[in-house]
Amino acid sequence: MSPVRVLALSLLVLLSGCSGCEREEAAKPPPAVVEVDAGVVVPIGRLEGLSGDVRLERGGKVGPAVEGPLLAGDAVETGESGSATVRFPGDRTVEVGSEGRFALGSDATGVVMKVERGIVLSRVPAKADGAGSKVTLNILTPFGLTRVGPEPSEVKVAVAEDSARVEVKLGAIELVSKDGKTLRAAQGDAVDLSRERAQVTSAPRVVELAPIPVTVRATSGVAEVKAKDTGRWRKVRREGEVLAFGDGVRTKGGEAVLSLKDSGTVLTLAPGAEAVLESAGQQGTIDEARVNLLQGLLAVQLAMGRESRVVLPGMTVESGSGARLEIRRTGAVMQVAAHTGDVTLRRGEARQELRAGERATVGSDGNAKVEPLEAAVVAVRPGEGTEVFHRGLQEVALTWDGEGDAVVEAAQDAAFKRPVLWGRVHRPSVNVSALARGTLYWRVRKDDGTKVAAGSVHFAPESPTSSLARVRNVVPEGPEKTTIFYQDKPPAVTFTYGEEPQARTYRVAVYKAGSLATPVVQRTVSETRAALEAGQLGEGSYLWSVTPLSQAGAALKGGRMNKLELVYDNSVVGLVVDSPRQGGPAAEKVRASGVAPVNARLSINGRDVPLDAKHRFDTWVPPMGMPPLLVFKMTRPGAPDVLTVRTLKARGP
Repeated sequence: MSPVRVLALSLLVLLSGCSGCEREEAAKPPPAVVEVDAGVVVPIGRLEGLSGDVRLERGGKVGPAVEGPLLAGDAVETGESGSATVRFPGDRTVEVGSEGRFALGSDATGVVMKVERGIVLSRVPAKADGAGSKVTLNILTPFGLTRVGPEPSEVKVAVAEDSARVEVKLGAIELVSKDGKTLRAAQGDAVDLSRERAQVTSAPRVVELAPIPVTVRATSGVAEVKAKDTGRWRKVRREGEVLAFGDGVRTKGGEAVLSLKDSGTVLTLAPGAEAVLESAGQQGTIDEARVNLLQGLLAVQLAMGRESRVVLPGMTVESGSGARLEIRRTGAVMQVAAHTGDVTLRRGEARQELRAGERATVGSDGNAKVEPLEAAVVAVRPGEGTEVFHRGLQEVALTWDGEGDAVVEAAQDAAFKRPVLWGRVHRPSVNVSALARGTLYWRVRKDDGTKVAAGSVHFAPESPTSSLARVRNVVPEGPEKTTIFYQDKPPAVTFTYGEEPQARTYRVAVYKAGSLATPVVQRTVSETRAALEAGQLGEGSYLWSVTPLSQAGAALKGGRMNKLELVYDNSVVGLVVDSPRQGGPAAEKVRASGVAPVNARLSINGRDVPLDAKHRFDTWVPPMGMPPLLVFKMTRPGAPDVLTVRTLKARGP
């Protein structure tokens, strides 16, 4: 009996070979083929289940195939309506569809099936003892090598003229692409191959999920719930409540948080949003929430270390490593912004990978446009105690120095027990929602735990202007000089004096010291007090008098001169912004004025602003962002940064 003569082939040679393939350039050497001694009798597999036109090539001779053993070097080809099955030891079977061709061989790792065209389906059934096949099957195509181990599996390989696709229906495979890269794919995954690239795509796992409770609570403003079978909205209970599947939730002037039990996945409805909870389930490490977002913004934090997904009408968002997303619906357009974590968007068979720092806009046609996510206008650097005063600011950017991937966390407590954001980022910046009031703690680390940056930000509404201009300073009549100190602009002043029984009115005149010819302000009033509005008297020294007048307007007695001094005192402890006002109209440039404390430096929208000798500023600044913002940033030696944000009203088209 003649010994088996099989040509020893390296993996590189196997990958470059393409028997009978005329697509390679003529200048290239002929592809390697499996050679076999015509007299070999050791079978590799068995050919069975023949249907239609099936031909066998053995030892250079081609003829109709019959059921029986297949030897190393054999090639099988099926016609337009042909099909066949190859059975290997251990009950592994490979089904070959129409218009296919393959050749058999072997190497040190197991059986080599070189598929030149067509579709083959490899199956390894599970035995009662859990065992599978006894050998590894290497399916070689012109575009790569697929290794299917002896474990129970089902793998489909389709080879076309310029590409191939490998689908893993059960089990797992290892694939070596033409460029030498090793890829792994598991149940539900598919690998698309060409001569230039290989890409693994993951299909949704079909897993039976057990229903889990979802609790809703209002964190601010008003949240309302509507039962599935009623048309009446009612307020969410103060302590929160469990939603029934099919219940609707909407928000008015605040946020509503939906938490999945025993999961880190949290859904937050922004003010003015409305959604219907269709279902929620969990099995093992898999979480799922099905939500119909009817309008507005839904913020999503997918759990870390779990396979989590949110299913929306026409689109599924999923991640296996945690992600912070914002999903916004406007009419038929859906927009998904990934702040942390990489996610996959699925729309039917279409897939779209979305990385942290990217935004996808999905139109009514199902097409997705992906673009970089811009950093928020208001940026915060590392450091403890940064203050941000605002009214209605939507988000801030946490920024730090460094390069490469990192994991960022943000929480509403220093122990990070109340997280609001976490996940991987690919750039040294992440956008996070601004709190209406409270402190946000954040930290950034590398995968190995190395600390990159940390900080805390205190948010609070900007207090109404407390400038002394709005304080009405009382100036009594008498021999003592009255001195009024002010910090931003000259204040309002009220002069008081004694009552004259015969007087019907009183004439109050104010003169600049050293210039008594003409009063700077003169008022005639019927009361024993005369009020001047803020700014009517500027900084300086004054003399003032009050003259009682009879009903006929005659002076009953002469007015006595009293002394008044207005002194600018730069003792403000915080930044005072006089203009623009919150909600004021935007323009190409707006006036920004106010006063800063001693030793402070000020910038507006990133541009340094000079202060005068009394630390006042008055300049014109173009707003930035949408809605238009002016960001006043004050820095002082040894003190945290203070940001005051004024939001303006955008001009109409």
